Amino acid sequence: MFLQVQTDNPPLQPETLFHIAGWPITNTQIMLWLILILLVIIFFKIKKFQLKPDCKFQHVAEMLYEGMRGFIQQLTGSKKHTEAIFPLIGAIFIFIGFSNLIGLIPLLTSITYQGAALLRTPTNDFNTTFSLALSMIILIQITSMKNWGVWGYLAKYIKIKEIFLGFKKGIGSGFMAIIEFFIGLLDIISEIAKVISLSLRLFGNMYAGEVMAAIILGAFAYGLPSIWLAMNLLVAVVQTVVFGSLTAAYYMMAVKPEEATNKNQF
Repeated sequence: MFLQVQTDNPPLQPETLFHIAGWPITNTQIMLWLILILLVIIFFKIKKFQLKPDCKFQHVAEMLYEGMRGFIQQLTGSKKHTEAIFPLIGAIFIFIGFSNLIGLIPLLTSITYQGAALLRTPTNDFNTTFSLALSMIILIQITSMKNWGVWGYLAKYIKIKEIFLGFKKGIGSGFMAIIEFFIGLLDIISEIAKVISLSLRLFGNMYAGEVMAAIILGAFAYGLPSIWLAMNLLVAVVQTVVFGSLTAAYYMMAVKPEEATNKNQF
């Protein structure tokens, strides 16, 4: 006989708790506000850091900073590109990391309001992950346009000039240029697919983890849930790194490889 705890699977969509001026407020938004408050508190704590660390928190914060910066430089292979992209990727790491991990605090997401969960992990909401992914891809496209110029940017996807130059060389080269033209159009679809890929990967892993935790808790109240919690912790960290790493990789694919990006590129 199993030791069980009665639990419901989390809904796919966030639940509306109340309305403010006709605007629906969901449990995901409440959690986002909580995370933002925590980040603001941490920001003011960091502002008080001294040249010589006098507390463990400063040591930990500096280790995380150096670790993130070193990791991003390994991805970009360039110090100047790292300086350009670090504020964005660092913010992604921090926000998604907090969003993924805060839901693992025991009983936090079990608090209810009018029969619905008061707090919901933001990355368990596809609206949040889709918004993040769409914002990142739009920023990368803007950066690419600044780096290549408007016509150079469009030429990566609409290769009409190459068709003309190809037929000047010969029939074979012309037909190859036509093939490359259609490949360029497919690249436009691949850019759109990046939004779906980034958002679904993060949402799918985090939501599936919450569903599995509810199922396991319903069958085994003790022992096994703690193991699954540890697995969720690992998944939360991995998905944070994956989202930030892919964003950095897409950035490097979007800029000219022979040119460094200015610090204020984003």
